[in-house]
Amino acid sequence: MTTCIESACSRNNAERRGLLFLLPPLLRLLLLTGLLPQTTAEEVDFEARIRPLLLQHCGNCHGPDAQEGGLRLDVRSTFFAGGNTGAVVTPQNPAESELIRRVTSDDEDLRMPPEGPRVSAEQIQLLLQWIRSGAIWPETEYDRNAVHDTRLDHWSFQPVQRPEVPHIPGQPQATPIDAFILQKLQLAGLKMSPRADRPTLLRRATLILNGLLPTPAERTAFLQNEADSAWNEVIDQLLLRQGYGERWGQHWLDVMRYADTHGFEVNTPRETAWPYRDYVIRAFNEDLPYDEFLRDQIVGDVRGEDAATGFLVCAPVLLPGQIGKDEESIRLARQDALNEMITGTGNAVLGLTIGCARCHDHKFDPLSQRDYYNFQAFFSGVLYGERPLNSSESRSRSEQAKALEPRITELQRAIDRHQLTARPGSVFVIDETDPDLTEVLLPANGPGNNPQGTEPGFLDFPGNAE
Repeated sequence: MTTCIESACSRNNAERRGLLFLLPPLLRLLLLTGLLPQTTAEEVDFEARIRPLLLQHCGNCHGPDAQEGGLRLDVRSTFFAGGNTGAVVTPQNPAESELIRRVTSDDEDLRMPPEGPRVSAEQIQLLLQWIRSGAIWPETEYDRNAVHDTRLDHWSFQPVQRPEVPHIPGQPQATPIDAFILQKLQLAGLKMSPRADRPTLLRRATLILNGLLPTPAERTAFLQNEADSAWNEVIDQLLLRQGYGERWGQHWLDVMRYADTHGFEVNTPRETAWPYRDYVIRAFNEDLPYDEFLRDQIVGDVRGEDAATGFLVCAPVLLPGQIGKDEESIRLARQDALNEMITGTGNAVLGLTIGCARCHDHKFDPLSQRDYYNFQAFFSGVLYGERPLNSSESRSRSEQAKALEPRITELQRAIDRHQLTARPGSVFVIDETDPDLTEVLLPANGPGNNPQGTEPGFLDFPGNAE
């Protein structure tokens, strides 16, 4: 038993000698001479003395509003988790604790806090005793609330729940949705509008699903169909039309900011944008499941849907001639292009404006700047450009175009035979009065009616270089 006690004393003495070596000279002197109050571990009240100390000297850089180096020191869980460089304390071993090394350092690059009043000798003694006693930190409501991200409380981040369908007696309810509508109407003191007549219903359905009015023949056929299934038959027919994908696909294309031009000031035509547009139309007409729809657009090149990856590059982008030649401009243009991919994907798929996190953590959404650049990594291999589509439809079109090349060449030669060939030094003179060379679209208003004179606009003006 005596040996164990002597070993413990030896460890404590070694700890003190190592710690004293780290302390500034004046503080070492105070500790060696015993002029500092010798507070025991039992006397250190964490909530009354340690937490206020940490907030006072460390809170500006490592508190609720800022966590430099990924370190927050006023909350239990984040304190013991440490920062980017590791743990800040080693319980029961002050000499190995980074916190003590920093608050006692004379090195301006290491000492903490870097500015303002230093941690006093008495406060350092409190930290020493607290760490030596095991760095006991009772968790409080402050600690629990501090690690709860209140931004997650927004309704849009809550799990989806299926509510109970309200019972509204005495009211026609074709679907459960009607019950919820009726409930809100009753609370507002309102009631349903009168039921629309059949021509109005047909007009609404065709405009909504196909974007066009019904033809007279369609209107007549619907009005003459007295079967109970007439309405469902009309809806099925409208959903099967090509116009359905064209009408409803435009909503997705609007979300993705699709255009047939490159955007920005020049806004030059983007000749090969249409395959992505056609893919979206086809996906809607084929009733492609939403998860498959998204996969195609993000990794369509490995799923046999090359055209779908236009989703990633349909946003505005600077063309090579619009980008400066210096390294900074090239890097900025690349970051701008990646930002368009991130912003478009976030808006369309997540319903969040991720772009703000390019420069700072979001203030209201649970998105950090780190999240933004983690997200960017998914798109880092994507470049704006053009390449042949790897699809059976594209290959078939290429074969058709190749088969038409001889006929196109033949027609071009026939056109060339009727065109005048310009050669260096040649002059073409066309007599505008020759009916074989000109066609009069409006009655002639000259020449010959100009007044006499040699000035510009007069009859005898000889002409000049202008």
